Amino acid sequence: DKAAEDKLTTQAEELTGADAAFVFDSESPSFGLGSALNSPVAAGKTWADLCFRATLKKEDGVKLGLDVDYMVDRKVLPVMAITGGLAEAWNKSCPEGQQMMRGDSIIEANGTRDDVAEILEHCKHQKVIELVLVRGLNFEALVDDLEKLIKTKGCGPLMIRLSWHDAGVYSAGDLTGGCPNAALRFKESGEGAFAISAGLPTVALSLLAPITSKYCPYLISHADLWTLAANTAIRVMGGPDIPTKFGRTDAKSAAESVQSQVGRLPDGDKGVDHLRMIFHPKGFDDKAIVALSGAHTVGGCHADRSGFEGAWTEEPLRFDNSYFIDLLNKAYTEETSSKGMPQHRSKSGTIMLISDLALIQDPAFKKHVETYAGDKNAFFNDFTEAWVKLQENGCFNLREIL
Repeated sequence: DKAAEDKLTTQAEELTGADAAFVFDSESPSFGLGSALNSPVAAGKTWADLCFRATLKKEDGVKLGLDVDYMVDRKVLPVMAITGGLAEAWNKSCPEGQQMMRGDSIIEANGTRDDVAEILEHCKHQKVIELVLVRGLNFEALVDDLEKLIKTKGCGPLMIRLSWHDAGVYSAGDLTGGCPNAALRFKESGEGAFAISAGLPTVALSLLAPITSKYCPYLISHADLWTLAANTAIRVMGGPDIPTKFGRTDAKSAAESVQSQVGRLPDGDKGVDHLRMIFHPKGFDDKAIVALSGAHTVGGCHADRSGFEGAWTEEPLRFDNSYFIDLLNKAYTEETSSKGMPQHRSKSGTIMLISDLALIQDPAFKKHVETYAGDKNAFFNDFTEAWVKLQENGCFNLREIL
């Protein structure tokens, strides 16, 4: 009733001031970020722009008025709705920039963070609840930030390569182990120092840094972020909408890397036997090898990274079946890159590597090239199946919801 609403509003007004202000000091409960509080995150914001605190004091019979999306594997409680009670009264008493809303996430309650079960218990049972919230810390905002990055920077192919090199080290043959665990972010040794992954720990991760700073590790692990970034890039560039599962665990140091790239990731200057030697222990047959190779429909090679140079197709930011059409219809002349690596170039300037041309030199491979050249949907379907398998190899207990 009106009297109860007035009481709630008055109570909320009594809690404004320092308790309602955005939190900028390093001693506050806003992540303990210190100087990082002013570090840039996605959409040109800093943590200081996104973090705020609300203190709510319960009275008997008055509900909190926050619906949250609880999942034990998360570190945050996303706010799904404001449903009245103290939360609504708080919002009526505060300036617009300090109001709680759908899409915010609770990352701390009464000094507790990282443990969502305990955070929820504080919200349910404590009389006074000091909340730290973050604007836009949710799945929809994350995907939106990734889409903006990919469209503005044209870095979709690089996001695909990042996910591929993170997950592609897996093997179950003579070599064992490996999984997508974001060990590449440790540049000093291990997977982050592999020559075959040159440019990923520097260029790719620098592009992702504002998004990483905002969402990792509170909402998503680094390994899950790289997976989602690649799949978002494929969709944004016109490819299939690939489902992403979550729950990958990040490596804590370079010591959790596999020992070597040899025998785990393919070399562009090798042919048919090498492709099968690399991919069969990962659980991929010839059809899957060809389908995965179709990722070369986007992107290109850079001499300062791989030693090769040039784009595979004439529209390297469009994900379609052009790669297979070109393999069958263009003539390629052997050449040497500026770094001395063997490759082949067409009259239009596009390239193919030895590992690419191997797909039309072996009949068991070529029949799939022909299928995909004539049927983009067949390529998309088979690529999706193989790509999801690649991204999930070595992982356990993945979930469909972030």
